Amino acid sequence: MKKKYLIFAPSYNDDFGGVMVMHKLCAVLNSLGYEAYLYQFFETREINVLNYKTALAETLKDWKRYYLRAYKTKPGANTPIYDGPKLGFDENWVVVYPEFTKGNPLKAKNVVRYLLYTPGGSERSPCYGPGELYFDHNHWSNGFNYPGSTVSKTQLKILDLPLDKYNMEGALPDGQRTGTAYCIRKGRNKPIQHSLIDSILIDRMNHTEISQIFKRVKTFISYDTHTYYGYFAALCGADAIVIPDEGVSKDLWEPDPVNRYGVAYGFEDLDCARATAPLLKDFIVSKENQAMDLVRLFVSETQVFFAKKA
Repeated sequence: MKKKYLIFAPSYNDDFGGVMVMHKLCAVLNSLGYEAYLYQFFETREINVLNYKTALAETLKDWKRYYLRAYKTKPGANTPIYDGPKLGFDENWVVVYPEFTKGNPLKAKNVVRYLLYTPGGSERSPCYGPGELYFDHNHWSNGFNYPGSTVSKTQLKILDLPLDKYNMEGALPDGQRTGTAYCIRKGRNKPIQHSLIDSILIDRMNHTEISQIFKRVKTFISYDTHTYYGYFAALCGADAIVIPDEGVSKDLWEPDPVNRYGVAYGFEDLDCARATAPLLKDFIVSKENQAMDLVRLFVSETQVFFAKKA
């Protein structure tokens, strides 16, 4: 009997790549003939005698944030929302949590963690469990292990990028471009390393606004080392530069050179980014086309792994 899949994902938002990837995973699973659903994400946190008042107050805020707003899915995608019993998913289900989910809030028998960022999320303190299976999106699991659980060798690098907006259509030529754009996002603790004169902060803008900016500025600078906005800027003809994290080399930042196409790691790496920028679009399209094959590997491994565990 084929196991069903439940994807514990936030409401669809194309400003967040991880959210888009989890929704796409659900859609591809359904397109392959498996039964897959989205389950409305909610925060999980530890509660004890010292923090219970704060934790309960935060939980109430979460309830207002997640359950008083309509849950969104990607228009036209085959991503049904689960509408059954809320807890206790038995051996017939595989529940997929994002890496920052603490514990096993849905009380699932079969748990997958999708490592879209550092295990444990930005807090880097994973609260996982034994008998789980972990899939890496992009080298986040290097050197990571959790007692009693397994890290898959399959890199589940699914892309879902808005190429309809990030392209050269209507873009200014090099000689007419002026100024810079920049983002902070997860790089909020870094000092600013470029002039803010004629520089546009894109944080909290939508993709339509950002793409129009990328098509007219000369340079995009990202203080967040792990965001697709560098790709987006390069696709629009701008130079894309990531401000390095302290003590993190280029190879440690991104071990696979093809994943660095079009994006400079530091200002001194700009020549390499310019040389590889023409290869970027074909690389992204090829990665998007690999999604079906990667999800087939994911299905094969999860079906076998949790059948043995039963």
